Amino acid sequence: MNPEWLRYYIAAKLNGRNEDVDFNPEDFMARVNSDLVGKYINIASRAAGFIAKRLGGKLGVVSADGEALLKQLHEGVAPVAKLYDERDFAKALREIMLLADRVNEYVDQNKPWELAKQEGMDARLHDVCTTCIEAFRLLSLMLKPVLPSLASNVEKFLNIDAMNFTDVKASLGAGHAINDYKHLMQRVDVAMLDALFEAPEPIVEVTPLPGGEAIAPTISIDDFAKIDLRIAQIVQCEAVEGSTKLLRLTLDVGEGQHRNVFSGIASVYKPEDLVGKLTVMVANLAPRKMKFGVSEGMVLAASHADEKAEPGIYVLHPWPGAKPGMRIH
Repeated sequence: MNPEWLRYYIAAKLNGRNEDVDFNPEDFMARVNSDLVGKYINIASRAAGFIAKRLGGKLGVVSADGEALLKQLHEGVAPVAKLYDERDFAKALREIMLLADRVNEYVDQNKPWELAKQEGMDARLHDVCTTCIEAFRLLSLMLKPVLPSLASNVEKFLNIDAMNFTDVKASLGAGHAINDYKHLMQRVDVAMLDALFEAPEPIVEVTPLPGGEAIAPTISIDDFAKIDLRIAQIVQCEAVEGSTKLLRLTLDVGEGQHRNVFSGIASVYKPEDLVGKLTVMVANLAPRKMKFGVSEGMVLAASHADEKAEPGIYVLHPWPGAKPGMRIH
C-alpha cells in the first residue's frame, strides 16, 4: 500500500482544526483513483509518450490558449501556498483539483491522441503536449507538501531541480528535454483494501524449552512419593580405571553402611573436589550391574539437553545444615 495515498486522503479532510478523521475504504479508493490517478497523473501519461516518441523528447512552444491555461495555474500557486500555511489542507487540495479539472478540459478539447493521427498537425501536437507537461509540473509543485515522494519522482521525470513555492518558473521553456515517462502511481483496487484490513495472523508464542527439552508428562503425587530422594555425603571418590566418563562415589546415606554409585561426571569434577561434599541421590533405585561393578543408586546432577551448545554437568549440592539420610520432600 502506497503511504502517500493515505497522506492525500487524510490531508483532504484536514481544515486547520483538531478533528477526528474517519477512514472510509470506498471513499479512500474513490479519492485516490479519481483525483490522483484520473485527474492528475493521467495528464502526464497522456502527453509524455508523444513527446518522447514523436517530438524528440523536448518541450515545444506554447500557443495562446495554452498560455492562458498555464497563467491560471501559475496564479493559483500563491493562494494554495497560503492555504497550506493556514493548515487548511482540504481546501488547498480542492483548489488544486479544480485546476486539474481545467487542464483535463483542455486535454479533452484538443485530443492529442487524435492530433497524432492527423498529417501536418505535429506542431499543434507539440504545443498541446508541452502545455500538458507544463501544467503537470505546476500541479505537482502544489501537491508536493502532501506527496513529497511522488514530487521527487516527477522532478526526475521532468529533469528539473527540486520544486519550491518561492522560485516557481512560469514555464520550462522550449527545447527543455524531459526523461522517458515511467509509471508514477497505480490505482487502488478492492484487493489492496481487502489485504489492508485482513485480520493479522495470530502470533503463536513459542514456549521456551527449559534446559533445552520439554517438561516430562505430568505425574501424580503418588507417583512422586515412590521416588525416595535422600541427602548423601560423598565419603570417597575415585576415577574408574578403563573409563573416561565415570567416577566411583562411596556414599553415606545414614544407613550405617556405605553405598557404591557410579556417576558420569568425570569430565567436569576431580575426585578430590567432591570428597566430603553433600549431594542428593535416588536411594530406592534398583541396583544396576555395570562393567565396573554394581551401582546402588543415582546421584542427581543437572545438564542442558544440548551438551555441545551448553556444556556442563552440575551435581546437586544441598543447603548447609542438611545431614546424610534426610529425605527430600
